[in-house]
Amino acid sequence: MIGKLLVVDDEIWFREGLVQLISSNQLGWEVVGEASDGEEAMQAVELYKPDLIITDINMPAMDGLQLMEWLSRAYPEIRVIILTGYRDFEYAQRALRYGAVEFLLKPFSLDEAYHVLRKSYEELRLKQLEVRVMKQERQTELFRAALFGLPCERTLREEWEQKWQNAEICILQVHSYNLPEKNYTPGDISLLHYAVTNILQELLQVHQAEGIYFPLRTEAFAFLLEPGSAGAEYRRAVQEAVHRYIGLATGWLVIGTVERFEQLAEQYNEAREGLADGRASEVSAVDGFLPLKEELLSLLVTSNLAAAEQRLTEYLETAAPLGLQSCKTKIYTLVTVFASILLTDFKHLNAAAASEGLSPARILEMRSVPELLSWAQGRSTEFLDIFRQWLGRQQDNVVVQAKQYIEAHYQDDCSLQTIAAYVHVTPNYLSNLFKKETGTGLTNYVSQLRIEEAKLLLQHTRLRMTEIAERVGFDNSSYFTVVFKQLTGESPREFRRRYE
Repeated sequence: MIGKLLVVDDEIWFREGLVQLISSNQLGWEVVGEASDGEEAMQAVELYKPDLIITDINMPAMDGLQLMEWLSRAYPEIRVIILTGYRDFEYAQRALRYGAVEFLLKPFSLDEAYHVLRKSYEELRLKQLEVRVMKQERQTELFRAALFGLPCERTLREEWEQKWQNAEICILQVHSYNLPEKNYTPGDISLLHYAVTNILQELLQVHQAEGIYFPLRTEAFAFLLEPGSAGAEYRRAVQEAVHRYIGLATGWLVIGTVERFEQLAEQYNEAREGLADGRASEVSAVDGFLPLKEELLSLLVTSNLAAAEQRLTEYLETAAPLGLQSCKTKIYTLVTVFASILLTDFKHLNAAAASEGLSPARILEMRSVPELLSWAQGRSTEFLDIFRQWLGRQQDNVVVQAKQYIEAHYQDDCSLQTIAAYVHVTPNYLSNLFKKETGTGLTNYVSQLRIEEAKLLLQHTRLRMTEIAERVGFDNSSYFTVVFKQLTGESPREFRRRYE
């Protein structure tokens, strides 16, 4: 998910430059609006509902601190980065009191801007995850209370009923974790249960099905699913995936639909005759999947592969001292995070066999921690390589587009700034990337192309030097002569005489 950003600065040249910087680089933000002072910013906030505002302090009409004071009352959840040339401690102190999260002191470097924007994006994702998890946990706990006839506040019951009215109440049963052809240990059973749980959660995202669930026991899960074809397709996909990846047989028991909160326990009790007794799962949920996924996603979305690689190294280091079963679970969490990112967040990459990461089969076969870690390191490298290649293709595309533009417009304006604007990157970024990919600077590349075209005209026409210079994009014949001699070692007239 890309964050929404509003840029506020009274200097139009600086504001446009900042917008171009953000729009041209993968920093996790989309610029949804601009404003030249605090009053315009207030209107833009009402219109665009941004997640982040970058604002100057010194502006007419309403300055940045007055804007922050209003935001702290009206929209305290919006994060703010302060742009300022002021180093006065009083300004910084007041900005912090109103909720500033970062400062950028003008003039700032590109690296400073990248760091601040990426950090802000990571914090936004983690905050959104926290809110999302809290909402889901609240809905799940209310479902648990309804299913077991536990007391609940009337307001919460009514809100819950309104949200889940007509949702289908289902039980998923795993027939048995003990497969005759497998010699699973108790620890393996725990991992298999965890694998089923991951598949249930991942398929909710893949199929975009509205639903919540919790484990009744190791072999049974209680569900609320949206009615209709989406829920039915999800149930079919779960049975197929659990059998494909783990080899386990499952079955669904559809109890009915949600009508009243108080009636849910009665519906469940009437339908559960074929189920074993017990209310609590025998296996505790394993923490870490969602935080790790969100952390990696924020780094990948902002193209910060070095930080992603460091995070994966740290994760494997924490797994090294664990016992075999705990290490298996931790490594399985890692590879399911890889699979989830490729299946739901970066589907356009079409990574081969991404869904195989949901299967614990390979992990279950391993009999030592070093073997597990070595295998996991290989999977981590493969995962990051997918994104390195993706970023490489994006960069190649920028250079290809730049070359195509130069070939079509070398007779006209072919400045670095013009080409950078055409391919939607900053001039500095394009200059560095072009030199890295082609081995020559962009300006030199344009000059070489122009001179090659000039050579053809010198050989095959009787045009004057001023006409040739104009046709290949030079402002005057004197500069054309200088560049021609620099690149060929002879003047245009010497070149023409030699070919005559």
